[in-house]
Amino acid sequence: MARVKAIEKRELILETAKRLFAEKGVAVSMGEIADEIGIPVGSIYTYFDSKQALVEIIIEEGWNEFRVWLEAGLAAIGPDTHEKSLHSLSFLVNRALPMLFSDVDLIMLLLAEARSSAKLEEKLQYLSDLIARLVADCASANTPFTDPRLYSTGITVMLLGSLETLRITSKTDLGVSVDDIQRFLRQVAENALGQPLPDRD
Repeated sequence: MARVKAIEKRELILETAKRLFAEKGVAVSMGEIADEIGIPVGSIYTYFDSKQALVEIIIEEGWNEFRVWLEAGLAAIGPDTHEKSLHSLSFLVNRALPMLFSDVDLIMLLLAEARSSAKLEEKLQYLSDLIARLVADCASANTPFTDPRLYSTGITVMLLGSLETLRITSKTDLGVSVDDIQRFLRQVAENALGQPLPDRD
């Protein structure tokens, strides 16, 4: 029973810290996190060596949970075929990216820590390489493609722009939603392919 309570307390610390960091920035102290939860600050250090370690764990666990879910969803689509590539791209654009984009607290931390511990470039590279590969696998022989490196750069710019737009939207009245961004990215993919993506349930 104590193990269950320890896991629950760790999760509560992670959730509270993630929310506070997103709302107020990473300058939030461990004491403020402890006060919000109603526990002694020393309890946080039982689970996390430092505030920086806490920030890094929130980012990496959130990202890894998304990546594992994404890869399981792609693996479940079926054997490698042109049709699988179309359905995989549709899954990525219609379900996976909106799932990532809906976690605005994680996005806020990724962008706030982009220059230090977030490894944002690795995460963007992973997504842009995956999208570029799926688009290339889906494209017909008649689809003109630009330089693959330039194409990957364009995807990275769109992903980074999407993340930044969501960050700004969460703090302002910009009026752009996750659905708006998803529809835009779907349109970009369909324009690149010259055909509609299949719908995914």
